[in-house]
Amino acid sequence: MISANVLQEFEQVSVSFVDEDGYPVTVPAKVRIEDGRVTVELPEGFKGLTFAGRKVNVTFNHITPIPGGGYTDRRYLMIRGTARPAPEGIEVDVEKSYRWDEKEVPFPEYVEVSSVRARRYLERLGLRLGLDFKPRIGAFWAFFRVVRLPFLIATAVPTAIGASVAYYNGFFDPLLLLLTFVGLAFIHLGLNVANDYFDTKLGADPANRRPTPFSGGSRAIIYGLISESESRTLFASFFAAGSAIGMYLAITRGPLVILGLMALGLFLAYFYTAPPIKLAYRGMGELAVGTGFGPVIVLGAYFVQTQKLTLDALLASIPIGILIMLILYVNEIPDAPFDKVAGKMHLVTRISKENALRLLAVFYAAAYASTALIPVLRLGPPTVLIALVTIPTAVRVYRMVSGTFGIQYAMIPAMALNIRNVATTGSLLAAGYVIGAILGL
Repeated sequence: MISANVLQEFEQVSVSFVDEDGYPVTVPAKVRIEDGRVTVELPEGFKGLTFAGRKVNVTFNHITPIPGGGYTDRRYLMIRGTARPAPEGIEVDVEKSYRWDEKEVPFPEYVEVSSVRARRYLERLGLRLGLDFKPRIGAFWAFFRVVRLPFLIATAVPTAIGASVAYYNGFFDPLLLLLTFVGLAFIHLGLNVANDYFDTKLGADPANRRPTPFSGGSRAIIYGLISESESRTLFASFFAAGSAIGMYLAITRGPLVILGLMALGLFLAYFYTAPPIKLAYRGMGELAVGTGFGPVIVLGAYFVQTQKLTLDALLASIPIGILIMLILYVNEIPDAPFDKVAGKMHLVTRISKENALRLLAVFYAAAYASTALIPVLRLGPPTVLIALVTIPTAVRVYRMVSGTFGIQYAMIPAMALNIRNVATTGSLLAAGYVIGAILGL
């Protein structure tokens, strides 16, 4: 039953209907509610229309403009029902009602939920009309979204570090570096698409009502940008392309090591979310990411250049592996409540907020401490210490995460800064090896 109290929450009321000519009409109206009966007083020019049996929507709306631009305190109530004549206009027998209040559901979450509902409605309508309703965006932007292209920075940086350590040791072939990066990029893109596919199938992404630009997946399947079958074909193609380049490098540069690293990388990429192993669902996703984007990529890039594995390359892989793992770790925080419901029990879902923050500090300390160990153990030039200049930024990220922990949209600046810090720190580490080689240190 609709209470008369709702009129105190809203300032504007409108009624919508389809007129005798078949056109949709929306007009302002005055509404009275008594004992659950909704009486609508129409403007003068609409009182003569025949409303008996006609479906109408009555919308109660409130919005507060912000002096500097924009709006706040948004809410609405919509009721739908069948109209019948009344002395003042029409009475509406309420059949359905729904509402939204910004204080209860933030606008981005409301858009997320509404978008999914709208897609289902259009699919049902399309089946009835024999039409196919699909979102239309440019091919590049669709690809950009589906594969999460910006996250390739997590492949580019460790590849650069592996090549930079090789350069410091007197080895560098730009063509081999390009082939290495392209092959690794294909594997990474396959990981991204497979991750979205399995998180959608297993329910983690659909359960997430508050995705952000950095968490909650690409939503490409959920939004209808790509079908499940197309997604399977795409990630299989990426894995195949990356494996083909890996096979070529294995044949030309050393099969045993490259094939071993490639097999480990493919295993971690596919079974990160794929059943039956589902590493990310069993609390091992962080280890998988740290290993894959640390030792696997750095040692692989280094071996392609030098055809050997060394302790200095292994040590160089540790800080970047930890830092890239921290991208995942921080991005898991806003997803944690939804992931837990879906059974995706990654590390953040298994520990308290206090322990999650302590672990974040420990991970950061380990990343920078392992960087400082490089010249201390004489396994690299002292110039790699330039990577330590980002410590204040890491401290800032920690404070931002601590202050917004679990508040999904409020965490967006912290997640963005964390990614920039990882990219900057890793790039400086790579530059430190190159500078050390040039200076002969």
